[in-house]
Amino acid sequence: MNDFNPLIPHNALPQLPPNINMHDPDLLVLAMETVRSVSQLRTRLTLSKRSIANTLDLLSPLFVPEAVASSGIENIITTNDSVYIAKIKEDRELTPTEKEALNYTKALERGAQIVNNKGFLATNDYISLQGILEPTKKGLRNHLGTTLANPHTKKIYYTPPEGEALIRNMLSNYEKYFNDKAPIEETYARMAILHYQFEAIHPFMDGNGRTGRILMPLYLTIQGELPVPVLFISQYILKHRDEYYKRLRDVTENNNWKDWILYIMSTTKEQAEYTCKILEQIQKNISTVKQLLKDNFKSMYSSELVDFLFSTAYFTEKQFTEELKVSRVTARKYLGLLESKNIIEKKRQSGKNRYLYVNPKYINILLGA
Repeated sequence: MNDFNPLIPHNALPQLPPNINMHDPDLLVLAMETVRSVSQLRTRLTLSKRSIANTLDLLSPLFVPEAVASSGIENIITTNDSVYIAKIKEDRELTPTEKEALNYTKALERGAQIVNNKGFLATNDYISLQGILEPTKKGLRNHLGTTLANPHTKKIYYTPPEGEALIRNMLSNYEKYFNDKAPIEETYARMAILHYQFEAIHPFMDGNGRTGRILMPLYLTIQGELPVPVLFISQYILKHRDEYYKRLRDVTENNNWKDWILYIMSTTKEQAEYTCKILEQIQKNISTVKQLLKDNFKSMYSSELVDFLFSTAYFTEKQFTEELKVSRVTARKYLGLLESKNIIEKKRQSGKNRYLYVNPKYINILLGA
């Protein structure tokens, strides 16, 4: 037991790295298992010769289930399907929870772009991502009195560090550890350590948990473990939320790093394997649609058409026309042909006098992600 007091600002939060045995046999065994699982995911992600930017566009629909789950951890409740549809709504039509989830996907996409362009993330990038998540509450905490409490009992369980200068100093230390090249056997332990540290610094008034969870796949991308940040663990955490918070607090209160690291590594391994299966299903679906198009509509077939069908969960005739740069007459002809082979379905949008189109097999894969 350390001298932690939940009622006093945790200004003595130790800097990184913590004093733990990275060569603990239990950690090393699970680390190597996690490395293998993520390596299989990396292989599946690099099967295509597409550019990173193009791959991100194609995989961006996978960001939605992560956004919904990560928001759910913070009791911001919506559904994957409603967020996919929200992407084609006017801003004034969106509910607050839809806006929150869409902001999460935008922040994740922005983080991926920064990593792709710069190869690292700096403190100002963390602040920028939080500003996308919480546009009305953006920026570092700069006033006193922030506490974290049980929402039911109101009992305070943590008071984060106070003072913007101290928070910036802690983030500077965090940034260095985040961007340092890690030995492969330490990468996933370090990711767990970084996630704890970000939550403990609690640098923002709001959006700390969501920002911290966005940073995990971005860290793996910086470390070269993933070409694009599509390994998400929020779904697992949402299902095991009590354990997640218990393990976090056990580090703070008892310096129990080992169980926390094992929890995050086990979660990462499981989600890497799960994501591999989702990507396999998507890639099979793409191959099937390509072959259908080549066999039946050779003159209509193009890589741009296939890319559009597998980067937009729901779309309108107008979007289809604009993205493929065809006339409305041609668009309607193509859409009718795609419907005739059950590649897409047309559905009336609830509350609107227009139709939406969806690739049903693809959306079913995404809704299960």
